[in-house]
Amino acid sequence: MEARDKFSTKENFATLIRLQTEFIDDCKKDIQNLKDSEDKGIQLYSLPNKEVIQNKHETILMYEYDNLLATYSMGESINKILPLYKEIVSLMPIAWNKDNGYILMVNMLSIGILLGVEDTIFCKLAMVSQKEKLNDFLINYFLHYTCKIDVSVNSGDFLFPHPYAATKEVISFADKDKTLSVNRLKKYLSQEWYRGHSGCGWHNMHKINISVHSGYWSFESGALVKVLKLDDSSLKGLPYYPYDMVHWNEIKYDVNEA
Repeated sequence: MEARDKFSTKENFATLIRLQTEFIDDCKKDIQNLKDSEDKGIQLYSLPNKEVIQNKHETILMYEYDNLLATYSMGESINKILPLYKEIVSLMPIAWNKDNGYILMVNMLSIGILLGVEDTIFCKLAMVSQKEKLNDFLINYFLHYTCKIDVSVNSGDFLFPHPYAATKEVISFADKDKTLSVNRLKKYLSQEWYRGHSGCGWHNMHKINISVHSGYWSFESGALVKVLKLDDSSLKGLPYYPYDMVHWNEIKYDVNEA
């Protein structure tokens, strides 16, 4: 098993997952303590107990997602990624909001498409998105594909046009020339995707603190390949492209890794 993300090592990713899992377990214990205190009418912090509980749920969500990234980055089989994905989806109705979770929603929809998860998961993500009145072109496009919900496939602006607006060209080119679509996606991956996230806290984390780097992946690129039925052979090996997840059901893993 080789690491898929070459910016770090399997050992670093494994250590990160272990430490973050311990922190998640501590947060869950804190939530239970807060709930017990709330039932007894005891206020533990300056903020209301319920607000602290919500903050901890949001923290758990982001650390669980980070563990999913690290698990994929270190080279684990999809069999180990799927339960992590489902756990994250189960947390989203109580812990996700559009103010800080746009990329997470894009990636949960994208990963779900790549893994071929059941329709009920996409419906849950759709309800979470619609509850927050999230109107974004790429998210609407994926929801229309997965749930066939009553939303125009071409509706909504891009909440974060840099870099995501490029995906609209990838989609529109596919109707006329799939090779042109793949070439546009290649440019997106090689020149735009990473640079377009320069304002994110994880950008350049492999240079700032390698011990907390969990991986850089453009899952929406893989989802577009799947939805548009593109030939991605020229994308294999490109940084940020999750080739193994696009083709996971074609790859044979050692049974001991399952």
